[in-house]
Amino acid sequence: MRNIVSRITIVKFLLFVSVSTFVFLTSCDESSIIGLNVQPTNDLLNVVYNDTSTLLTRSVKMDSLRTDAAQLQSVSYNALFGTYLDPIFGKTSASIYTQLTLSSINPNFGINPIIDSVVLSLVYDTTSCYGKIQKAQQNISVYQLSENLIPSNVYYSNYSPSLLVSATDLANGFAFTPNLTSTNTIDGEVLKPCLRVQLNSAFGQSILSSQSSGNLLNTTAFQNFMKGLYITTENTTSLNNGEGNILKINYADYQTKLRLYYHCDTAHLKYDLSIGTTAALFSHFKHTFINSDLISQINEASDKQNDLVYLQSMAGVKVKIKMPYIMNLNTTYIHRINKAELVIKIDTTAPYQSGTYTPPTQLIVLGINDIGEDFVLSDFYERANYSYGYYIGGSYNSVTNEYRINISRYIQQILDGKIKNNGLHLLAFQGAFYANRVVIGGGSNSAYHMKLNLTYTK
Repeated sequence: MRNIVSRITIVKFLLFVSVSTFVFLTSCDESSIIGLNVQPTNDLLNVVYNDTSTLLTRSVKMDSLRTDAAQLQSVSYNALFGTYLDPIFGKTSASIYTQLTLSSINPNFGINPIIDSVVLSLVYDTTSCYGKIQKAQQNISVYQLSENLIPSNVYYSNYSPSLLVSATDLANGFAFTPNLTSTNTIDGEVLKPCLRVQLNSAFGQSILSSQSSGNLLNTTAFQNFMKGLYITTENTTSLNNGEGNILKINYADYQTKLRLYYHCDTAHLKYDLSIGTTAALFSHFKHTFINSDLISQINEASDKQNDLVYLQSMAGVKVKIKMPYIMNLNTTYIHRINKAELVIKIDTTAPYQSGTYTPPTQLIVLGINDIGEDFVLSDFYERANYSYGYYIGGSYNSVTNEYRINISRYIQQILDGKIKNNGLHLLAFQGAFYANRVVIGGGSNSAYHMKLNLTYTK
């Protein structure tokens, strides 16, 4: 799973070009969605429409997503951060691991510098807040890392904090309420909306005192000495159901930094350590599920037609879809699949609060190979425009409260025996960058029934 999402992101944004409102296929022996009006009347085949295919659906816990700085920069310079308590999905947290970078090489702090205070500033992306913006407080903890981070390494969202973190909370569980609108003027500088937290002074003094030992000679020496920080709100315990939120921190903003305030004799000075784009950084996601139906599906040993299924970004939950009887279509002497469309309807009833917790803007499907690994469907590589965007579709329609995903080539390949019918995984697109979740109808839900609409000729 680990490389799939990044591969899809690259394909979607770099390789796909919308060239027409019609579908053009790359080879003459693949399925076609061209209208019947292009055929002479006497050549028309028997066209059959079918929306009764049996679908087995269940929620599956995801492993991880790639969340290092190189991956995040492919979309933005934002990292998810915060905690919220979802009434259905439970407690979800997004934390940040990051190196610190010297703002100048081999700084001179003067003779016998004494720390006054240490302030960590994290600039908010004011356009994004998932959950409720309210007065409920979160608690931020900041820990020193005990292991080097490597900027060129690939990091995933499940990388265990217990392998990296020292025991002292430098922020002492500082309580804060996110404010995405207020600005302050400090040291003559107008600050963007941000989270500012004072850290342990001894931590700052250790940096000042390290100049005599050569730990500030260059970036490498400093990062070997001060390996980085783990910044988290996972320790927040005061939230009620529906409280809290997941924010985005603009880690590339010059105001996202660690500032040391210190003095030498009567001179009061300051020095900044940056988090910026040259440092190693990655997100860590943690989920604690509380819904009994969701937990039951995750623990199920076999597939079945669940009434509802659950889907969450941030490497939370995906949906496994099986089509156990799809090969029976071969007995009807199918000539060609004209169109195979997966229709996914969200449950809009009050308990699932789709108005507060907005659904993902796009869903994707991945095939499952014989050893349980995901692969990109051939439908994804179509170049032409279709439905809500690309040929494969998958964008959320807020009018009909549904997603539609074209899997025509995938179904045709199964019927032709080119790939095995191992099922599909349905998940949120770009789940490392957004916190959205959704409750959708499963294979047995009469009101929000997930369907596979087939149009074929025989």
